[in-house]
Amino acid sequence: MYRSLRLITLPIAFLGVLAPAAFHLPNAARAHAKSAALFPVTIRDDTGYKTTIPRKPKRIISLDPRDTETLFALDLEKRVVADGGKEVEFAACCKKRFRYPAQWPSPWGRNYPMKAPRLPHIEGGYDAAHPFDIELVEKKRPNLVVSLNSDQQGIDKMRQVGLKVVVLDPHTFAQIEHDIKLIGRITGNIGEARTVLRNIAGRYHRLLKQLSGIHRRPRVFYEIDDSSGTPYTACAGSFIDQMLTQDKAVNVAHNVTPCPAADPYPQMSTEALVKANPQVILLGDSNYGVTPAQVRARSGWQTISAVRHNRIYRFDDDLVSRAGPREIIGMEKVARLIHPKAFKSAH
Repeated sequence: MYRSLRLITLPIAFLGVLAPAAFHLPNAARAHAKSAALFPVTIRDDTGYKTTIPRKPKRIISLDPRDTETLFALDLEKRVVADGGKEVEFAACCKKRFRYPAQWPSPWGRNYPMKAPRLPHIEGGYDAAHPFDIELVEKKRPNLVVSLNSDQQGIDKMRQVGLKVVVLDPHTFAQIEHDIKLIGRITGNIGEARTVLRNIAGRYHRLLKQLSGIHRRPRVFYEIDDSSGTPYTACAGSFIDQMLTQDKAVNVAHNVTPCPAADPYPQMSTEALVKANPQVILLGDSNYGVTPAQVRARSGWQTISAVRHNRIYRFDDDLVSRAGPREIIGMEKVARLIHPKAFKSAH
């Protein structure tokens, strides 16, 4: 697992060397021959576990909606035979079909893909009390299981019965890029991974150009969950922290402690917030009913600049909580909320 904070530069590094071209074959057959020649492939996943994939997987299970989206982005829709639990899916929105991977990330930035809700769901895996349904996983006869970093006992059991399990756990831009490349390698869709990363890099550099005239960085507080009365936020080492830095803002929770590298989402007290005095508040928990009016009514928050100047914004946390291709969409939308004047002339 990566531990260091690495701000994104989004280089499009190619993934190894493709096999020599198979001449005198139709295009589809030639592409198949190239991808098949990449196997066996041995990798280490985000937990450091070493896995060898002997041949191109034809039946893939994704145990997290984050990874389902990345798999679809790499044009692997027809090979995904099941995905994560229905309770965390919410993967339906758009009637218009996407072209993978040429149109990825999607311009809508909503939950997707269209087919995902119709896939069989592997329930569980959120915590020790709700383990993965390993029996159902086995019934789907997968050549590859892409898992979130949860229910280690269940992951061990799947490996014990011979399943190839690759655990992904990205927290930063660099890790997201790494995992997109990794999925390309273990599925044989290296070219598709390149295309997706090229699309992300193009949008990233356009965003930087739009923000090039910004010189004052506002102080921003990103709220993930206030259900306990002491809001959870994102500190150094998280995607959200990096996103705010790239969006030319200062994350007021950057130095909050403790800030564990494996889970950089601490709580921040009212006293600390008042002292930090954020100029903008982003409500990542607005999907769960939290409103700007409720924030303005919180005890002790009335002196905060964002409250006094009415700069409290609802934000769709799905755009930044699923660490995959959609993160660039979240980054763009946050930038528009923080620096609206920079986008007034943009079409």
